Amino acid sequence: MLKIGWIGLGHMGMAMAKRLHTAGYDIKVYNRTLKKAALSGMHFVESIKDLLEDRDVIITMLFDASSVEEVYAKIFEAGDINGKIFIDMTTGYPKTSKKIAEEVIKRGADFLEAPVIGSVQPAEKGQLTILVSGDEETLNRVYEIFSVLGKKIYYMGEFGTASCMKLINNSVLGTFLTALCEAVIFAEKSGIDRKTALEILENGAGQSMVLNTKKDKILNENYDTQFSVDLINKDLNYALNLSKDINLPVPFTNLSREFFISAKANNLGEKDFAAVLEIFKKIGGL
Repeated sequence: MLKIGWIGLGHMGMAMAKRLHTAGYDIKVYNRTLKKAALSGMHFVESIKDLLEDRDVIITMLFDASSVEEVYAKIFEAGDINGKIFIDMTTGYPKTSKKIAEEVIKRGADFLEAPVIGSVQPAEKGQLTILVSGDEETLNRVYEIFSVLGKKIYYMGEFGTASCMKLINNSVLGTFLTALCEAVIFAEKSGIDRKTALEILENGAGQSMVLNTKKDKILNENYDTQFSVDLINKDLNYALNLSKDINLPVPFTNLSREFFISAKANNLGEKDFAAVLEIFKKIGGL
């Protein structure tokens, strides 16, 4: 069984690392905030250099593309990485993934770009969807690791493609959630109670994985974080930058991003992105 080093213990990173730990993998973890690593209940180390020493596979799950560049710069400084496999599961930017892949391969290691679709609960249950770019033979070598984390694994070909598809997915995610929140407030302003509206949407045009996942949060205004406002803002910004790179107008993505910017401006950045409902409540005077 491959020995795993894990870097990044945010909401998703923690859930995914614990999933592998529970499955019996020899896993060591590192986090820039060491206290979080120490409280994880897993074997942790205090430096990236220590993490690299006896690991076959190093997995990074970080906040954004700049975090990935920062961590991989430290990896490259830490010593010889020849023969190791690096997997970045961060939702990042395609150009960054390509750049990191080139640097890793230049140093004699292998690299996979593997962002995931899903939030904390699917991560805990091993029900994520994983998008993978890179060498298919390398994917086959670590397929068992991915199968512990995900129910669906899609091979996407060349570097950058997986990140591109993840950003497209999250554009739909942000747009659909804002449409659902607008619909709920539309119903309430029309004298229809929220529970009834959600049940009808669930059995009508609103039926979706997004509604299934966020129904309770919208109904009860429980914004405990599974996927934060800050993260969806980051992803929508990346999606808009990508659309500019390929000269494609994406008006719905642009509009939904504005609502999440408003949520962040209203001190909801660390809350679950379902908290965008609060912006629609303000617009509706509720």
